[in-house]
Amino acid sequence: MKKGQKSVRGGIQDFLMPFTDVFITQGSDVGTHKGNCAVDIRGAERGVRYDYYAPCDVKCIKTYPSSGQSMWQSTSKVRFANGKIDYATFMLAHDDNLSANAWAGKVVVQGDKLGTMGTKGNATGVHCHIEIEQGSDTTWYKNKYGVYQFNNEKYIDDCCFVDNTNIIYGMQGNWRITSQVPVEEKKYVNLPPTVDKWAVYDINVAPVKKNAKGSLNPMKFGGLSYYVYEFRDNGTTAVIKTANYGKVKIYIQGTPAKITTNPTYKYGNY
Repeated sequence: MKKGQKSVRGGIQDFLMPFTDVFITQGSDVGTHKGNCAVDIRGAERGVRYDYYAPCDVKCIKTYPSSGQSMWQSTSKVRFANGKIDYATFMLAHDDNLSANAWAGKVVVQGDKLGTMGTKGNATGVHCHIEIEQGSDTTWYKNKYGVYQFNNEKYIDDCCFVDNTNIIYGMQGNWRITSQVPVEEKKYVNLPPTVDKWAVYDINVAPVKKNAKGSLNPMKFGGLSYYVYEFRDNGTTAVIKTANYGKVKIYIQGTPAKITTNPTYKYGNY
């Protein structure tokens, strides 16, 4: 990506390669990356401290000053190069000017400066160490080789779109631009007119009778259709937005509710 670049499709940001140039000096599962998906990346010219940019809107979770290291997480779900839509959590290392670029709680919007390649910590030559998790788990632990990593790491080519990035060395053609991955189809939940009472729940509570905050009446309207913002509780509930209750979730597993790519009924919110 280049400085200031934005990429949003269907209201979801694409997770961009943070670098203007990519020369991989150490790949995944080798050397100091044994057992994980990390890579070391330098710019077009060896030894130059290139800036890199926020691949999406992100918030800093924590920093490790001794190694110029910072952990970031997307502020909402993003689209990865392999098509998955989830939160992005990633670690960067070796920024010589970390105190000026990163601190816990800092928010950076897509395309703005995130840091600078450097040599802080255990680094041979100017570069940026990056490893990415597709998910919101911030657990940072030593694997069986004594190397730190996330629980759900993925390879950089599965994570980053490389629009406007100059791939110099190391990705062997395994990269995607945004046009190569289709926008995920929208999903709608359709509540049939045979039901006169469908309980709604606050998003973060268990979908059981005692937690119901109200109900919808599909029968009254000849059926109701709602855009699904996300599925929760292992896919048993759908998050929707209603006129009376705002964003809530409804239980759908084993019910007459139907999930489609287009709304079935005239009324609801889509």
